[in-house]
Amino acid sequence: MTIRNDSTDPNAPMTKVLAWLGYAALGVAAFLNVLLATLLLVTGHLAGAFGEAGEHLHDQDLANSANHAALIAKLIALGFGVMAATEYGAAHFLKRRIRTLFIPIACGLTVVGELAFSIWTGHFNALDAIIIACVGFAAWVWWKLPRETSASATW
Repeated sequence: MTIRNDSTDPNAPMTKVLAWLGYAALGVAAFLNVLLATLLLVTGHLAGAFGEAGEHLHDQDLANSANHAALIAKLIALGFGVMAATEYGAAHFLKRRIRTLFIPIACGLTVVGELAFSIWTGHFNALDAIIIACVGFAAWVWWKLPRETSASATW
């Protein structure tokens, strides 16, 4: 008779619950980043429309300024989209309890991205805190998942 320990048994009920909670936390962070990316993309398209209007009105200052703002908004939207995609992929690794290095890399990418955006804008708001807390919790879940012992370590 062997005693099963939750910290080493990958099929323990608490391991499954913890993995699902980590999956949900990364899902929330990915959703919020997709929402931010969508809003920035729409803003970029609206600014691009002002740029086109400036070109039609032969106002080069308006056209250049609006087109530059559109480019910046679309590049930031791309950054938030990349963060959301990595969070989404990492969430599915957590859900299946696959302990891979992709999960902490995705969490680190999100924390660095959110902090960089906050420093660039000069504001750290509650949405940034929620996203960082979600990925922090997911990283903790990844750390608590059972590690598989390698074949060379068993002899």
